[in-house]
Amino acid sequence: MHVLLFLLLFITVLLPAQLRCPALCSCAHHRHSSDAGIRTVHCKDPTMAAVPPGVPLDTVKLRLERTSLGRVPRLAFSALQRLQYLWLTYNSITTLHPRSFSNLSALHELRLDGNLLATFPWQALRDTPRLRTLSLHDNCLSRVPAHAARFLGGVTYLDLSSNRLKTLPNKVTGIWSSYPRDKPAHVQRKVVLGLQDNPWICDCRLSMLLKLSRAVGSSLVLLDQYLTCNSPMELSGVLFQSMELTHCLRPSVLTSTTEVTTSLGSNVLLRCNATGFPTPALTWIKVAGPNIHDAVEESPMVGISWSMISLRGISYKDAGEYRCRARNTAGASEVSVSLNVVGVVNKDVEAPAPTKQTQVAPTKQNLVPGPSESCFKFDSLNQISCEEGNLQMNVIVRVCCESRTSVLSSVHVKECSECACVFGV
Repeated sequence: MHVLLFLLLFITVLLPAQLRCPALCSCAHHRHSSDAGIRTVHCKDPTMAAVPPGVPLDTVKLRLERTSLGRVPRLAFSALQRLQYLWLTYNSITTLHPRSFSNLSALHELRLDGNLLATFPWQALRDTPRLRTLSLHDNCLSRVPAHAARFLGGVTYLDLSSNRLKTLPNKVTGIWSSYPRDKPAHVQRKVVLGLQDNPWICDCRLSMLLKLSRAVGSSLVLLDQYLTCNSPMELSGVLFQSMELTHCLRPSVLTSTTEVTTSLGSNVLLRCNATGFPTPALTWIKVAGPNIHDAVEESPMVGISWSMISLRGISYKDAGEYRCRARNTAGASEVSVSLNVVGVVNKDVEAPAPTKQTQVAPTKQNLVPGPSESCFKFDSLNQISCEEGNLQMNVIVRVCCESRTSVLSSVHVKECSECACVFGV
């Protein structure tokens, strides 16, 4: 008996590493006419909780299926330089290290179906330059980031079905729209994409995908042509192919000036305009200051919005950088306005009384703004009203004080306590 055990131990020690088989796994060697053969390792023991050690170095296909594997560590398969097919399906994987697939330069196929992945380390694909098939079917992915496009250029089969995806970035879709279409049909490169069984939000973010899937001679082939919308509510259950979606437009935001200088005690309005689709939402922030919650915002039409903030009784603490930020589903942009405060308020010195020669009764002529000017005044409710005309683009700044109106190039409010300067477009 002892002799038999000794012989088994002796054989195990001397057996080449590439001929051994890991515990709880089965190994097979398939002869192939073009080479020495293909070695397959299959592990499916439900008690297996880690990547097994001792996988033969010449393994071409490794299948770890229906185990208790919960994470794939760094360099988990780095010794398997001949590995071409890696199936890690229907396990309990929640975590992949960004270097899990390091040194797998020969890998053609990676399948991770039926796991619990909420995120995927797309940068890990940098180590698999020959990858053509990537299956992430039946996981918990809620988004595909735009930077994933950098690592999917060589993939021709991508299955993202049965996840929690609501949209797909145009940068990702765009990598397939760039494939040449002038080649004969039998040599054109096709990409098979699985997107079914996801809660899609049907808005402009999916417009490029919809257009590409409909195009004649498109390089994109959907695994399931009958994709349906989950939201908005009015489109729930509607087929992709029956919709028309407008392209998203990233916000563009601007003001007519980037720097404002005003005096102590004055009132200032800062305004910005934005365009984009969907209509951008606008917010104001003061750098290194408190949040601004009292901005006035309106959208006169789809794709256009403006916002204005009121700064009354300017003090030195109001000086600084103000940013107007526009955001929609296509992205965000912002513009800055620098506010400078100058001057000294002296309450003990009264303004000289006007002489008879300078006391001119106000007339309607010096109250009415010019054709491209607008005059604004605060009412008792701190609302902004327009005297004599509507707000125009690139307005000339006017300061309104009861019965007088003056144009000040340096935009100082000296004696006016109920009026405001307007800066913006």
